[in-house]
Amino acid sequence: MELHYKKLAFTLAETLITIGIIGIVASMTLPSLIQDHREKETVAKLKKINSILSQALVSAIDESGTTVDQWNLEGGDSKNGSQYLVDNYFKPYFKIADNCINLRNCIGNKKYKYLNGKEHIAYAGQNSYKHLVLADGTLLIFHISPGFKNCPQKGNCAEIFVDTNGYYRGPNQFGRDYFVFSMKKEKIIPYGTKKDFPNFSTHCNKTKGTGYGLSCGAWVIQNENMDYLHCDDLDWDKKIRCK
Repeated sequence: MELHYKKLAFTLAETLITIGIIGIVASMTLPSLIQDHREKETVAKLKKINSILSQALVSAIDESGTTVDQWNLEGGDSKNGSQYLVDNYFKPYFKIADNCINLRNCIGNKKYKYLNGKEHIAYAGQNSYKHLVLADGTLLIFHISPGFKNCPQKGNCAEIFVDTNGYYRGPNQFGRDYFVFSMKKEKIIPYGTKKDFPNFSTHCNKTKGTGYGLSCGAWVIQNENMDYLHCDDLDWDKKIRCK
């Protein structure tokens, strides 16, 4: 006797409904996954550039036999100070993609923004700043502090602004892809490092304090996350994740 088995299968309507549900779930979760990936990428790049800058300074100090405050730099808004710093002390230790002789290749005229969304400045118009693009696409902007000759351990000899994905990929905002490093006599540290520019709740908080995001670099490197972007109830002292 021949047996016949009934084959079960989804109908076209059931298949379309299933695909629709998958699409809805994907549309809800995909933006979050993309954002999480971008933040992890930013954390990794900032840690990398922190290491590159620190190692470059150590090598430059060893090579010259002097600390930064003894270097022959022109401080403040001199056109020669930052250029001299990069050419004579940092270039040998960087993998450079563009020296930014043609500044338009590296940066445009649109202003950067603070973490709270307010406008900062357009660095393309700052002639005393030296721009440099590394091989991985990171944009570095150097500026010598006015009193670099007298920079104490807690003072700045220079500032280094870091755009982790370059100007033309945006969002060009402090605390998101743009961070500040301070060059001391013998080290380079991110703004926000304890005892040098403390208080994350004031300087890495988009809704409280200044809202500028200047000290977010230290948060990222110390905590390996960007939680300050997503919640206002962080325990800023203990640096815990959002609840």
